[in-house]
Amino acid sequence: MPLARVLKIVGALCAVGLLAVGVRQGQRYYKKNLAAPRTGEVVYREDCLRCHGPMGQGVAGKSDEPLLGEKSVAFLAKYIARDMPEDDPGTLSPAEALASAEYIHQAFYSAEARARNNPPRLELAHLTERQYRESVTDLLGAFRRGNSTTVAGGLAGVYRGLKDGDSTNGNKNEAKFLERVDPAIHFDFGTKAPAAGSRDEQFKINWTGSLLVPDTGEYDFRVTTPNGVRVYVNAPANGSEKNALIDLWVSSAMLRSGHGQAFLLGGRSYPLKVEFFKYKDKTASIKLEWRPPGGAWTVIPAENLSPVVSASVDVVSVPLPPDDASMGYERGVSVSREWTEAVAKGGLQAAALLAPRLHEYAGTTPTAPDRAEKLKAFTWRFAQLAYRRPLTAEQKADLTKLFAPAVTPEVATKRAILHVLSSPYFLYPATGPQDDYAVAARLALAMWDSLPDEALLQAAAQGALRTAEQVRAHARRMQKDPRAKAKLRDFLHHWLHVEEGAEIAKDQAAYPGFDPGVVMDLRTSLDLFAEGVVWSEASDYRQLLLGDTILMNERLARFYGQKLPEGHGFRPVKMDADQRAGVLTHPYVLATFSYTKSTSPIHRGVFLSRNILGRMLKPPPMAIAFMDDKFDPSFTMREKVTELTAKPACQSCHITINPLGFSFERFDAVGRVRETDNAKPVNTVSEYIAADGTVLTLKGARDVALHAAESEAGQTGFVRNLFQAMVKQPTTAYAPELLGQLTERFRRDHYHVRNLAVEVAVVAALPK
Repeated sequence: MPLARVLKIVGALCAVGLLAVGVRQGQRYYKKNLAAPRTGEVVYREDCLRCHGPMGQGVAGKSDEPLLGEKSVAFLAKYIARDMPEDDPGTLSPAEALASAEYIHQAFYSAEARARNNPPRLELAHLTERQYRESVTDLLGAFRRGNSTTVAGGLAGVYRGLKDGDSTNGNKNEAKFLERVDPAIHFDFGTKAPAAGSRDEQFKINWTGSLLVPDTGEYDFRVTTPNGVRVYVNAPANGSEKNALIDLWVSSAMLRSGHGQAFLLGGRSYPLKVEFFKYKDKTASIKLEWRPPGGAWTVIPAENLSPVVSASVDVVSVPLPPDDASMGYERGVSVSREWTEAVAKGGLQAAALLAPRLHEYAGTTPTAPDRAEKLKAFTWRFAQLAYRRPLTAEQKADLTKLFAPAVTPEVATKRAILHVLSSPYFLYPATGPQDDYAVAARLALAMWDSLPDEALLQAAAQGALRTAEQVRAHARRMQKDPRAKAKLRDFLHHWLHVEEGAEIAKDQAAYPGFDPGVVMDLRTSLDLFAEGVVWSEASDYRQLLLGDTILMNERLARFYGQKLPEGHGFRPVKMDADQRAGVLTHPYVLATFSYTKSTSPIHRGVFLSRNILGRMLKPPPMAIAFMDDKFDPSFTMREKVTELTAKPACQSCHITINPLGFSFERFDAVGRVRETDNAKPVNTVSEYIAADGTVLTLKGARDVALHAAESEAGQTGFVRNLFQAMVKQPTTAYAPELLGQLTERFRRDHYHVRNLAVEVAVVAALPK
């Protein structure tokens, strides 16, 4: 084709293209500036429905995510005006953007709209893993005599001298030469006796008391000594050496270690006994350590030891499948073969734990002629406690059938225990009439994740759980129990993602000295701070975010370059109030949401958005790996994240995430204050659009904390998180307006966390 002809055709096409562009620009200008504003419903139908669907549910291949969230109308209007519709952004007038935002929010976006369109309901759920373990332990413990303790400070030590040739217990001629409370078992006596009055060659020490366990899980124990030692953890008071968790009784005169493991429930005390002797060995020393779940080896500290002896605790350690957590909290809604088998194994273990004491609990003996009737009565009592109410005639008959003439009463009782612990009446607490006993059951689950105690059952029998005030009085009584403190501790861990930090590891070249011991101390420090706030008289939620102290021991003070005040153990160190802000800038939290070599504004921003500011974030359309070597080597972390999230598809969420994360760039990956990043000054200033659409200038972490403490969305998010953790149900299942009502009461009560927990329990116990 001749060149002239080609140029003519190209020119014609360009002219048409330019004309088309001009037409589109004209249409856009007309729609935005001259046309009469359309209603929000019309805008949605004409410009949004093809991608988002008639109910905002999303259309496959276009916009899969449903339109739901907690952004304000003002925020939505700004976003729509700037970025919608996707194929022609910026064409809507401010009036149409606002009208469409109002329509979307009212029709299906807001929590109220979702509750109206798809009303949540109270789900039938079985006991969660935590509820199952706590309930079985308290059920078995209901027949046990003994006490527990919360008194900390160490173990009671009794030091005795030994006569020649004696290295055993119980010698009547032993001379006691010392009695004291030792804050920890970590001694190197060398070649000398512990005190005057004993022979250097031979002595023994018995330490007794209790182990105060903070969290549920497998605990590893280790004792190191050249001498003879036995360690008993949660052993019965009348047990023998076969109950020892660690047995190194035959001394070797050489330093060696013995190990043992025990599954323990948090928030409880367990009897602990250590028997130690030196018999003509050259030297004497002993060190008793533990490794808590997710922790590091450390000498058991005084705050986890008590000189008061507790009763042993029956704990079912059978592994259970993880609970469904798709809603952000554990729910007992998944039933599988693995779960059914685990429950059956749990019943077998519980029966085995009861077996040695069956006759004692039933008030009979193995040879008593009436033992069958007494064991049958015991099973009725056991079932009544497990079912959380008096037995029906039918339930009694079902249990009685197990006591067949051809079966010994003891075997029948064990079968009855298995039957009860596998029954829906035990596993599904909502089963049964909705009466005072049901109120007692719901209250016990909300406060303790366990069974009603005797006082609650008596109140139910008397019809004294009918009013909110009656239930509130019991909730306040129950909150004084260590089980309530353990449950609130569990919530705080969930809220702050403490378990995610269990495996914190940092590059040792970049952060030398940040080892598992520092991590464990940081976790203890965070727990002590958070619990100190919650269990103080004020119990002020805002102080969780605004406190300017960090509790440190010697190891943390050395690593973070701080000077400790006088005292022992963990002590509060006052930090720069312009920099630090409660749990948000605690080094454990900052290190958790960081990479091994650098900070992570995205991880920090997501945590702050969801957990602290109560904002909903949609999952990213695709996972994008952060590859540090793909960026300009001169970039700061802020510059890298800005480049990584610059695309419009990313900005819908990162417009919220990034400013929050950037505000914490003053802190490095282990939570230390820094002035530069990659040899450039750290920039923490950002513009942040709050949930109500207000634009805030954030200059640093303290600004984020101040905003969160006063933010209605943040307060509402905290209330929602606590409710879901306690009740295992959404607030909207009780009433669409419940969350707002609880939040308003929380504000009027000066943000008192423990009082909020009581009110949540009242709602759970007395659903309308």
